[in-house]
Amino acid sequence: MTVAISHSALQEAIRNMGNAQREMQEGLDWMEKNFTALRDTLTGETRLSWESFQEELGRLKVQLNQEYGVAQTTLQRMHARQIQGDQDGGRGLKNAQGS
Repeated sequence: MTVAISHSALQEAIRNMGNAQREMQEGLDWMEKNFTALRDTLTGETRLSWESFQEELGRLKVQLNQEYGVAQTTLQRMHARQIQGDQDGGRGLKNAQGS
């Protein structure tokens, strides 16, 4: 079974993945900035809970970047393989026509 995926669809997926990553990063940055301001108003156990949450938020940002990086690389490799396949097919067709 083969699956046909157009060059433009892969390129669009790569662009969309980059846009989604930027939006998620902006959202996490916003949360971090605003939660830091809120944390500064807290004391005691509540403040410790917020600090734990902020640490978790930092881990999520790192994880997000890693996972988006893997997804971007996978899509880019798919696109490169598709281009290579098209080039190989074009050479094969040219050779077949030249025979």
